[in-house]
Amino acid sequence: MDKYKGGFDELIEKWELKEEELWVDYQVLGPMFASLRMFLSMEDVLSVIVGSKGCLNHLRFTIIAWGEEDFHLGKKPIPLLEYDQKDIITGDYSIPDNWFKKIKELAEHEKANMIVLLPTDPINISGVNLEPIANDIKEKVGIQTTYIPTSAISGANQWEGYQAALEALYKPFLDKEYEKQDTVNLVGWMWPSRKREHEIGACIDMLKQIDIEVESVITGGSSVKDIEESMKAKANAMVCSAVAGDLFYKLEEKGIKLAAIRSPYGNEGTKEWLTEIATALGKDKKDKINQLEELYKKDFKEIKETLKDKKVFVSGGPGRLIGLLHTLSDYEVDIQSAALFWPHPWSQKDLRHMKEKHSIDIKNIIVSPGLDDLEQVANNYEVDLWLGGYQEQHIAKKYDIPFVPITVYTSPHVGFEGVVNLGNKLKLALEGYDFTENILKAKEIQPCIYRLNEKE
Repeated sequence: MDKYKGGFDELIEKWELKEEELWVDYQVLGPMFASLRMFLSMEDVLSVIVGSKGCLNHLRFTIIAWGEEDFHLGKKPIPLLEYDQKDIITGDYSIPDNWFKKIKELAEHEKANMIVLLPTDPINISGVNLEPIANDIKEKVGIQTTYIPTSAISGANQWEGYQAALEALYKPFLDKEYEKQDTVNLVGWMWPSRKREHEIGACIDMLKQIDIEVESVITGGSSVKDIEESMKAKANAMVCSAVAGDLFYKLEEKGIKLAAIRSPYGNEGTKEWLTEIATALGKDKKDKINQLEELYKKDFKEIKETLKDKKVFVSGGPGRLIGLLHTLSDYEVDIQSAALFWPHPWSQKDLRHMKEKHSIDIKNIIVSPGLDDLEQVANNYEVDLWLGGYQEQHIAKKYDIPFVPITVYTSPHVGFEGVVNLGNKLKLALEGYDFTENILKAKEIQPCIYRLNEKE
């Protein structure tokens, strides 16, 4: 897609981004990586790469490099159903009996309840129909088997992979009827952890404190059964809005309202999120929400005295950037520049929401930046604090700008507590704390956690 650099108002008023233009040059990982991130985070889904060893090895390396240690994404096996060029040219997609035997043993060992086939680029280009292959595996192995129809490495955007994974997971349940409960699903989470001090645990506890029950988490740490159970909820709420999209409008037709489409970042953003969920469930939780916010007010105000008017650069994907803008708005910092690494079709709407409802003002914004664009920001703008992805630490260090990583962390950035946690990080960075003294791993802080009627 074309890069954008310029004014914020011009971007949200005149940007004419079409979905077919969502190619992002740096996004070489492709839709298959996005699908794998979701499936590998689930308890009982076995992902099978269909095609070449090269693509499989690339994906294995990438999964390990992008979160094996922190988020356990690389611990599960990724088997291969290999076809070489001769097989593809001749159209010979038969499966050896020995492969069926091996995959059945692996599926039983992994306690798999679903097998998903992910085609590599040569398989897609050849135009082979994977449905007969999936049906053959289902018959011989005895496990529900489906496939992802998207491109692999060379796709337009990771978003396609998220959508295809969700479609595959929900396909067996869309034609069934379920009795509805007064519950909500948390959507978009891909890390398995439910620990209270991590983000999904913080969201579950935050809802519990205002007496709202979570039905399922989609998809991190969940099972195929959890996906089916999610059909009983009355609402879906985004924790990571990167995976928001068409499927959740289909689910609205099944009685599951898409209630909160932006992640619960910032005081105002968190109140929006909680209120929209409560409204979708027909509940009035205004007093409880205000009480929960009040727990963190003292810490928030103290940090704000340090951060107000500080000059900031911030970057992120389509969900995270909007969330971080919420939090930075609370602290009334001066956003010199921002970068949106890859847009969704609804990014313009989200940015307009931040401008019109939350009065966000950004001097300069870049869509689909390269590292050269980020270095120009460091050169041309006065920046007191840099919030960005891990690769940006080198630019920040080069220009001696305090750096806070916002893609590799464990202490929550969501909810009222997340405002304080992120504020504490920004304050620490200003005081000289180095979050990336080990260039491969962020040095985290302990989260701030309070509870109604009890401080922890």
